Amino acid sequence: MKNGFRQSMAWLHTWTGLVLGWVMFAIFATGTSAYFKEEISQWMTPELQLQPVSNQQAALVALNSMQKLAPDAKSWYITLPDQRQQTINAYWSSDKGYDNANLNPQTGEKIAARDTRGGEFFYRFHFELFGFPVLIGRIIVGIAAMLMFMALITGVITHKKIIIDFFTFRPRKGQRSWLDFHNVSSVMSLPFFIMITYTGLVIFFYIYMPWGMAAKYGNERNQFFDEMNRSALMPEATGKPGSMLAFDQMLKQAYHALQGQKIARIEMSAPNDQSATVSFVPAVESSLNIRVPGIQMNAINGTLLSSGQSQSAMAVAAGTVYGLHMAHVADWPMRWLLFSSGILGCCMIGSGMVLWTVKRRMQQQKPGKFHVGHYLVERFNVVAIVGLPTAMASYFMANRLIDTQLENRADLEIRVFFMMWLGLLIHALLRPWAKAWKEQLFIAGLFFAAIPVINLMVTPQASLLTTVINQQWSLAGFDLIMLVFAALFWIMLGYLIKNQHQVLARMQQKIERRAESRQQVAALKVAQQPLTPPQLIKEESGI
Repeated sequence: MKNGFRQSMAWLHTWTGLVLGWVMFAIFATGTSAYFKEEISQWMTPELQLQPVSNQQAALVALNSMQKLAPDAKSWYITLPDQRQQTINAYWSSDKGYDNANLNPQTGEKIAARDTRGGEFFYRFHFELFGFPVLIGRIIVGIAAMLMFMALITGVITHKKIIIDFFTFRPRKGQRSWLDFHNVSSVMSLPFFIMITYTGLVIFFYIYMPWGMAAKYGNERNQFFDEMNRSALMPEATGKPGSMLAFDQMLKQAYHALQGQKIARIEMSAPNDQSATVSFVPAVESSLNIRVPGIQMNAINGTLLSSGQSQSAMAVAAGTVYGLHMAHVADWPMRWLLFSSGILGCCMIGSGMVLWTVKRRMQQQKPGKFHVGHYLVERFNVVAIVGLPTAMASYFMANRLIDTQLENRADLEIRVFFMMWLGLLIHALLRPWAKAWKEQLFIAGLFFAAIPVINLMVTPQASLLTTVINQQWSLAGFDLIMLVFAALFWIMLGYLIKNQHQVLARMQQKIERRAESRQQVAALKVAQQPLTPPQLIKEESGI
């Protein structure tokens, strides 16, 4: 640390932010969208818009439907509707594998909806990436999160005037403006950045630091996960048929044991077997712990096996950290606040990467000098900051434009996402730096503005006007947010066009001033050099 502690932290802050900056931006962008994962999935499946029913009716309909759909399954896993989800999501396992269905909570019938990953795709992408084996993807994301955490801590140390930076923004000043914007976006949601990065690391601690788990559980890793995820193990099937208790009676006892709480999930192990066991997990909206223990009941005679009151310390800690990261108890105002903080995180990361290139752009303006690394970083910044949102918009457009009857159409939507992203990468590599920014900002605004229009043309029953009239605010909000993003990208484009010449002129002036100062310094060094004997003779003799 020959340059001092703060200078060393500044160096570390710069390079930890750059090494996996594009990956961190993608993680933040897709993770921020996951705050409205259910709403995105609703918009992408317009066939699933139904009238709400009571929690008791939905639970009874779900159990009766599963008895018809999968009486011989090994297990049932049922998620009941809530204020953010209108259908019953049912999963079951059998000897043939896993199957699932969306059920109408009024009739229990299967709903034929288009094949799509919906918001789940972005949610999984933000902590597993895509195309990698699951473990490898999570390790890469974990490394990026560790670097992000280091960048946050070193950034706080580096900016000794962090409070002043919060109130300082000087527009149209080139590099100074980028630094001010980076500081303001960083400080505004700093507690959120630290919380979301730390909890994201802790959720998968058993991948990054597995030694404690190995010391306690050895090769019995399944015991660790069972203890972390649920309060008690579900028994295996005996192979002997059993007549289960009537579902209405079963639910009556469950609601009594839960003291009137709503049921969020139902898990049935070995249905129609003598060892059939059912677990009812309550919908708790006042606890950070997302893995709330449910009550367990013998599905044959209704005997209560577990009251759900006891839970291991491991399960409580894991559920609380996971619930904090996922905003488990966030109401609508809090969810929007977290979403806005995520957008600020994208701004922080993006402005930091742009600042790195702006600071070094003047060094690359020397005649005859070309730096491949700087050229690539500039283009990757464009395709990460603007190209990724455009690819996300193309994913939504593909949901409306691809034939709903095609097989594997969910995979086609994902292919459109990556093909668009790849196309924008090629475009950025082939175009000049400034033109690449302007052209991709225009494309991004065009794509986001086109989504509500395409939605109106293809699915008029889910269009913006219809959803506003019917007060379906989650669907209407999706289209409105698309228009807001379109406006933001076009505002950035207008700002760039308006101020580009001023910024370039200012950079050229700085380059010329630096060149003049270098010449003056060189002349001064020559003038201060001691005279050699021949030079002294010439000066004294007047030659």
